[in-house]
Amino acid sequence: MKNGFTMAEVLITLGIIGIVAAFTIPQLIRGYQKKETAIRLKRAYTIIQQAIRLAENEHNEMQYWDFTLKGEDFFETYLAKQFNHPIIISSTDLHKKVKRKLLNGSDYTGTTYTSSNTANFLTNDGSLITFSLNSEAENGLWVGIDVNGLANPNTVGRDTFLFYFSFKKGLQPLGKEGTPTSWLCQNCTREQFLSSSYNSCKKSGAGYWCAAVIMEDNWEIKSDYPW
Repeated sequence: MKNGFTMAEVLITLGIIGIVAAFTIPQLIRGYQKKETAIRLKRAYTIIQQAIRLAENEHNEMQYWDFTLKGEDFFETYLAKQFNHPIIISSTDLHKKVKRKLLNGSDYTGTTYTSSNTANFLTNDGSLITFSLNSEAENGLWVGIDVNGLANPNTVGRDTFLFYFSFKKGLQPLGKEGTPTSWLCQNCTREQFLSSSYNSCKKSGAGYWCAAVIMEDNWEIKSDYPW
């Protein structure tokens, strides 16, 4: 009777384990990243929406706020109180530290993160939130959420997601009703958010509508999401 394993058998077994691990570990990591991203995005979205509503209780509805203020002054006047010791980052410092990309790999040139008239701050959980007042706004406030702060990949649709707070519709992901005309996907289905235009949440697109897809999927990142 043979006792134990030969060296060849051990090496073959280790080789098989290595092959299986090479296939399964990356999938497990991606699954964890997607779940964590969706959880952090939902948490940030909820915090922002609650903060704006609380500020409106104190300062009247947002449509009556002073939008002639500079971004940081606007934030300090109306919203800073609603966040727990936010760490302010100036637009100049943010641009030095972070080079943001679109989902298709091209440089981000949108105004939410490039406007000088913004308030950027880190929350206690490390998310970066940007409130932007710029000339493209149609009676509302641009909102950017980077779920892992200044860390990579700093890519729209991966860790960066764009929203708009309108006076009538509240906080909406770009593409949904209430967002400015240039970013609106009128009566779009989930499939259209994924594929219908340059703004879409697809590998060849900008990824501007990716937050809308995640919300359509009840705050999940599903298998057909362009991760």
